[in-house]
Amino acid sequence: MSKRLLIVAGESSGELYGSLLASYLREDFELIGIGGKYMAQAGVKLIGEITHAFGAFEVLGQIKKIRKNMEVATKALKEVQGVILIDFPDFNLSLAKKAKEMGKRVLYYVSPQIWAWRYGRINTIKKVVDFMAVVLPFEEEIYKKAGIPVKFVGHPMYEAMMKELPEESNQLKNFLRNKYGINQNTVITLMPGSRPSEIKRKMPLMLKLIKIFPSYHFIIPKAPNIEFSENFLKIITSFGNVTILKEKSFTALAMSDVAVITSGTSTLQATLLKIPMVVVYRVNPLSYVIGKVLIKGVKHIGLPNVIADFMNLDGIRVPEFIQRLNVEKIAEQVNLLLNEYKYRERVINFLTNIREYFVNKTASQEVAKICRQLF
Repeated sequence: MSKRLLIVAGESSGELYGSLLASYLREDFELIGIGGKYMAQAGVKLIGEITHAFGAFEVLGQIKKIRKNMEVATKALKEVQGVILIDFPDFNLSLAKKAKEMGKRVLYYVSPQIWAWRYGRINTIKKVVDFMAVVLPFEEEIYKKAGIPVKFVGHPMYEAMMKELPEESNQLKNFLRNKYGINQNTVITLMPGSRPSEIKRKMPLMLKLIKIFPSYHFIIPKAPNIEFSENFLKIITSFGNVTILKEKSFTALAMSDVAVITSGTSTLQATLLKIPMVVVYRVNPLSYVIGKVLIKGVKHIGLPNVIADFMNLDGIRVPEFIQRLNVEKIAEQVNLLLNEYKYRERVINFLTNIREYFVNKTASQEVAKICRQLF
């Protein structure tokens, strides 16, 4: 009989990573887990569904679901030989503690952002995690210094890109624009986020940008497990120069000249395709105040900028707007990235350098190898 593993993801991006990993594990292990439709399609028997909680305030809205997931996951620990925890640190570190108390081996995939805030969690990780599979190049050294088994495996978003897009070529942008019937010369992708609370805060800004640039075409990719409100859909369709793509974020970016992106994994997606971007970030005011107190030693929030800072790279960074989202100033940056050739080229060269950390690394395959050794 195959060994049984529990895979736990907390939100959309982690659920995608879980599905990619499951495709490499399902021949050797029986897989159960907390996730979404992608993990289910990849062969994971779901015992719970992902949440969309993020900030300190947002989590209150889904506390009942989170508690239920903890109950079913704790019960499942009795039935498995090992546990794979993907991101979602507050939930997953608590579950890791329970797993260790029961003598289960624990692999943690996608590190908590201990380099940004609550570094003390590394002490908990050392006690309850057997191996860290990290996805950002500077994280490996942090765990090595703490004496925790670790490997930088690359980022699963690179795999997701290669899976979604045809072969990379100079003609890809025009090929995709023709496929989706986009005739405008300038295309901008708007990425309001993968959580309902993010979309509620960012979408009004995105809609204002569409009004500012009526001659451009806009693409809005919808994240997995997310639907836009009827009100937002009504406004979007009224413009006539907007395409909504369902779960095709790499496709949207590949057609684009510039992107306006909510901070998070989407900034890495744009980096992998070398698409100049403006990063925007706004959370619930209470979450922001708490974050200001807790976050130490991090100057930027977009992933290409964060990587460049920690890897001590000199030079340019992509523009960021945090909490105060002035649409005129954001539009000004969009204009610069589109029309100031030298500035645009510097940004593209910067993204190209960051991209090199991830090229030709198949993270899921690497993590699957670790799993076969660990479990």
